[in-house]
Amino acid sequence: MNKEEFDINQELEQMRQDYAALKERFDKQQIINDRLMEKAFKSDVRWLSADKLSGLIAGALGIPFIIAISIIKHIDWWFPAAVSVFIVIAIWAMLRMYRDLSKETLYEEDILSATKKVKRFKQQYHRYFFVFMTAGVILAGSYAPTVYHSWSTPEQGMKMVLFLVLVVVALCIIGFLYYKRLMKACDSILDRLKMKEEE
Repeated sequence: MNKEEFDINQELEQMRQDYAALKERFDKQQIINDRLMEKAFKSDVRWLSADKLSGLIAGALGIPFIIAISIIKHIDWWFPAAVSVFIVIAIWAMLRMYRDLSKETLYEEDILSATKKVKRFKQQYHRYFFVFMTAGVILAGSYAPTVYHSWSTPEQGMKMVLFLVLVVVALCIIGFLYYKRLMKACDSILDRLKMKEEE
């Protein structure tokens, strides 16, 4: 073997070693990326589970709280009754939405079925959120005169009405930000399912 052939063989060997090292780094990076994406996927799934649980807890605490406040302030029966019905309907609607969507759905079902269920959930949640936010604002607005007249002076009544308005506005903002985060979690889950389908 002459020097020229020897040099060519050395270059080829070096290229093979470089390629092997590059492939090893790529495989390791791919494993890391897959693990990070799986972790993000689980985090988004937890968002959905937390939303369902927090809705149930809020409803369970909300009804006795509003009844207690109504008794203390001698508020007409119609308001706690209306709020209680509103909360019960909201919980029922939420449980209905989550009926077909669970951790088992996202982890164990085939990708196509899981994708369809997440898309359907997203559409239903969109309608659910805006219907119940609107209903909540209307209910709070109808309660404003009762708040005004439940205090001994007009000044105190007006202060409480303004406080009620601030609470409703704050809840609307918090609710909207929460809604956006939940929709983002749904979009991330759909992206992950699409990637799994393409693998």
